[in-house]
Amino acid sequence: MKKINIALTGHTSVGKTSFLDDLLYDTGSVDAPGTVDEGKSMSDYDEEEIKRKISIKSTVFSLNHEDALINIVDTPGSADFVGEVVSAFYGVDSMLMLVDAVNGVEIETTKIWNRAAGIKIPVLFLVNKMDKERADYRKVIDNIKENFKTKLLLTQLPIGQEDDFSGVIDLIKMKAFVYSESEKSGKEQDIPPELKDESDALRNELIETAAESTDELTEKYLEGESLSEDEIMRGLREMVQKREAVPVLFCSCALNRGVFEALNILKELAPPSNFRETITTLNLSDTSKEVVLERNKDGQLCGIVFKTIIDQFAGKISILRILSGTLHSEEEVYNASRDKKEKVSKLGLPFGKTQKSLDRDAEEGDIIVLTKMPLAETGDTLTSPAKPVILPEMVLPSPVHSVAIKAENKKEEDKLASLLQRASEEDIAFHVQYNKETKQTVISGMGELQFNIILSRLKEKNGIDYVASTPLVAYRETVQSPSKADYKHKKQSGGHGQYGQVFLEIEPLPRGEGFEFLDKIVGGAIPKGYIPGVEKGVREAMEEGVVAGYPVVDVRASLVFGSYHEVDSSELAFKIAGRQAFKLAMDKAKPTILEPVMDLKVYVDDQYTGDIMSDLNSKRGRVLGMDNIGGGIQLIRAKVPQAELLKYSIELRSMTSGTGSFEMEFSHYDPISGKIAEDVIKATAMRKEEEAKEK
Repeated sequence: MKKINIALTGHTSVGKTSFLDDLLYDTGSVDAPGTVDEGKSMSDYDEEEIKRKISIKSTVFSLNHEDALINIVDTPGSADFVGEVVSAFYGVDSMLMLVDAVNGVEIETTKIWNRAAGIKIPVLFLVNKMDKERADYRKVIDNIKENFKTKLLLTQLPIGQEDDFSGVIDLIKMKAFVYSESEKSGKEQDIPPELKDESDALRNELIETAAESTDELTEKYLEGESLSEDEIMRGLREMVQKREAVPVLFCSCALNRGVFEALNILKELAPPSNFRETITTLNLSDTSKEVVLERNKDGQLCGIVFKTIIDQFAGKISILRILSGTLHSEEEVYNASRDKKEKVSKLGLPFGKTQKSLDRDAEEGDIIVLTKMPLAETGDTLTSPAKPVILPEMVLPSPVHSVAIKAENKKEEDKLASLLQRASEEDIAFHVQYNKETKQTVISGMGELQFNIILSRLKEKNGIDYVASTPLVAYRETVQSPSKADYKHKKQSGGHGQYGQVFLEIEPLPRGEGFEFLDKIVGGAIPKGYIPGVEKGVREAMEEGVVAGYPVVDVRASLVFGSYHEVDSSELAFKIAGRQAFKLAMDKAKPTILEPVMDLKVYVDDQYTGDIMSDLNSKRGRVLGMDNIGGGIQLIRAKVPQAELLKYSIELRSMTSGTGSFEMEFSHYDPISGKIAEDVIKATAMRKEEEAKEK
């Protein structure tokens, strides 16, 4: 049986979930059509999804259609939930990108297209909302071509648009499928005469493209022979798999017109699960060595957990994509990511919030549901215990929004931490970390909406009140010039005393070099056994700098001279001397504060670029450039201090009426001075005073 694994992607509110709901109804997988607006969608079943009428997590459905098993992953469109999209890519072989018949390419359309291009996932387009006022398929096609510079293949032609949209023409079968009432599929008819010439021209384009796919078809076409329907399908599928062409389909999910016909073409043109014949893994015992596995049921077992669900009653549920080999129920597998064995219980096929029993072994290409797997987490590799391999780690988007959080009642801190950790297991783009430096629990993720949903759920279901605040910035300190200092630690209190004298020279290192300790003692001025104590003391001193108490970085410390006492010296004495000598030397080496600077990418409509550029300049940002990435969308690249971006997700949403989005990751540390440094020092001192009072 042919297996197809495909993700539904696109900008928010383009109809991905509605398409899936229609599909389930049209194929007889459910008895009644689900609707998002009425809160009865099969895919958006979460309480928050029903309330907000948007998808907030991916949902997987397995359905049979004719001779194919099709696994569909419905993904959210909001940038706040991009982690769900990225993880879904690890479980599928292609994606169906939905676009609005009026709006065309939007910000998330572009970003998802670029992500797919980066990992070479084949793409098909579905133009939805053909019944909408001002729907214009020709304008949308031109819009996609202009933005993505790709070869589009109209495999269908819409019959009418706006209120007149009544069906589609299948340009491979050269038949019209027309709807009159609320049917599950269109009635097959001849192509309307007024659309015959256009249909013939578009079909010729399909034949020419199919002929380019293989030498065999090229030769046949050049010799003047006609290509059969099967040959056209085969040739187009080959071009899709190589990302050399992108099919375009049309429908109206609101009217449930064209959905079934889109499925029929998807079944033929979407790549099968094993179209890439091999998969590259890593040898678990030596990850520098690659192990290439064949994608078939007889090969070595290898699968990836690409989604985790935490269910109130069933516990942890893992969604596994089998990339090679066969998995049996009640079989022991090896979780290479956790270095532990786990036993598989029953196997199931995903169907939204439920699952269907699987009465056979799971094989290459299957997406299955596993329960009672307490160790497995999203991104984990499950493999054969005999010859374990591991897949490369998932590449996830960097967090763009962070909040410090604590329980209002201190007695509930542990419970809050546990619940937050549980939420991070289900949402891989949601991170929880305790920052020892700032003494804050910080949650990080993709946006304010993501946080609001997670935190409101914690409060409503678990009754925990929390306090959220802006996280503290992890500043650093360094030196700007060489200096030297000595310190003699001498203490006598009866019996053995303490003695150690240290002469240190310090100097700045290039940014990002960290710390270097050099032993330049000659002539035995300090015995070798005491020198590690000096280094320990220096490292201790670097934990709190002399300016505002932040960790010190990018410094070289050289131990050049010292003295010791035969009886009173010890490693502890030299550690104290080293610590104090470093502080004295740093005080004379023009110490300064460093602030973290971020690489920022902002995606905005053309109309907002002026406001964004001005705002970034006001944030002490340095704009590196601006690129037109299509769809009237500009990508602005800049380097901006992290302190200026702590509330940027909220500010950007306000400046762009909710349409802008951004990505950021750490770049480097830069020194600060003047009033900015004074404000940091003052704020840090006040915070430490408050912390001391609390103790």
